[in-house]
Amino acid sequence: MEELMWVKIETTKGNDDIWSFKGQILKAVFEGIISNQLNEGYFKLDKVYWITTNYDDNGDEYGEKLYQYGKGNLKSHRGDTYLKIEHLVTIAPIDGEMELAKFQKDKGKTLSLVSPIRP
Repeated sequence: MEELMWVKIETTKGNDDIWSFKGQILKAVFEGIISNQLNEGYFKLDKVYWITTNYDDNGDEYGEKLYQYGKGNLKSHRGDTYLKIEHLVTIAPIDGEMELAKFQKDKGKTLSLVSPIRP
């Protein structure tokens, strides 16, 4: 089985907006991207999630919200997510397991990572 790693990715689209995702990619793909051996085409991001911070009208933080493909309002987003290497702005390794566990502890909820549905 190929080794996966957690990453945070910032990517851009044609309108120059920056989109940020967190998830897992193959370690070999990450190494190919950062060594510039992979510089075009698509790569797969699994277990996609992001956490947003909410602020009140005074700019004070009042909570965070977790978004995961396959959960809540994103139930219809199933399967693998493919991103274009040429659109990458940044890519960095993270500890996704620790971040999700911290969110779970802070919110007192039971979370489960969503694996893409395979045919």
